[in-house]
Amino acid sequence: MSNIAHILAGDVGGTKVLLRLAAVQNGRCEVVHEQRFDSADFTDFEVLLTVFLQDAPMLSAACFGVPGPVHGNVAKLTNLPWFVDGLRISQRFQIPQVLLVNDFAAIGHGIGTLASDDLAVLQAGQPLAGAARAVLGAGTGLGVGFVFACEQGDMVVPTEGGNVDFAPNDALEIELLVYLQSRFGHVCVERVVSGPGLANIYAFMCERGQVPATLLNSEDAPAAVAEAAINGTDAMAEQALALFLHCYGAYAGNLALLSLAHGGVYVAGGIATKLLAQLQGGEFMRGFLSKGRYRGLLETIPVYVVKETKVGLLGAQQLAMRIVAA
Repeated sequence: MSNIAHILAGDVGGTKVLLRLAAVQNGRCEVVHEQRFDSADFTDFEVLLTVFLQDAPMLSAACFGVPGPVHGNVAKLTNLPWFVDGLRISQRFQIPQVLLVNDFAAIGHGIGTLASDDLAVLQAGQPLAGAARAVLGAGTGLGVGFVFACEQGDMVVPTEGGNVDFAPNDALEIELLVYLQSRFGHVCVERVVSGPGLANIYAFMCERGQVPATLLNSEDAPAAVAEAAINGTDAMAEQALALFLHCYGAYAGNLALLSLAHGGVYVAGGIATKLLAQLQGGEFMRGFLSKGRYRGLLETIPVYVVKETKVGLLGAQQLAMRIVAA
């Protein structure tokens, strides 16, 4: 391909949206413009795109990773009141091909682009080339995906794994489940392993300890809980973060067993980068390995934290490049 093709990649989240305009020529990709937006500032995605694409060149393809299931290239987003329609975007912005994928499908495509410096090793394990990989990440919600090698390249399988049942493992976690059932009815793992999940655990700890849950009055309660825990200024916040990390690790271990992820378990998302030191502190891996007879198997599985915060954007860019190369 000798002519320059312009592509658009997007990582759409409940809190922020990252967009990147890039030029592709002879299989090489060069970033032209990149911008971050706060999701709450826009009534819908097309309004946001209108702002970003002012004075942009004609586009050949676009790919957006979006939080939620995609059906028929259409998505009603989880944790955002947005309805995103690939065909409508194609017609409105005159982009010949627009692809929507689940945000963790985009991350699944992105992890193959990462260098070793983009990863923090929680457990070296015994990686096997070509083996399955699992990807998860807590943020506004909890995203999950799997990557399987095949002859045509990586096959990435998006899921709604954040909405499976929360599985308590000890008396304290059973108490947490009962508490959350009283508030929400059904309790999915996202009620525990996510930013709002951390706030839920803190509220539970405060009620259990019969102390006021003062941090819930903060503008960003999950961030306030995490900060107080890290700084050691709130005992309930410290207990909440420890339980959060243990449950996060336990769920990652479940995914490792489900997929036999000998290629690695990759922990991505905004919370992972902000709590890297805490993830390295041991509680996450204690939860990961706490699988009884299968501890030995889990000790062979590599576990990484993805430090590259734009991994979803990189995955969407890879998919958009694949479209123009076809």
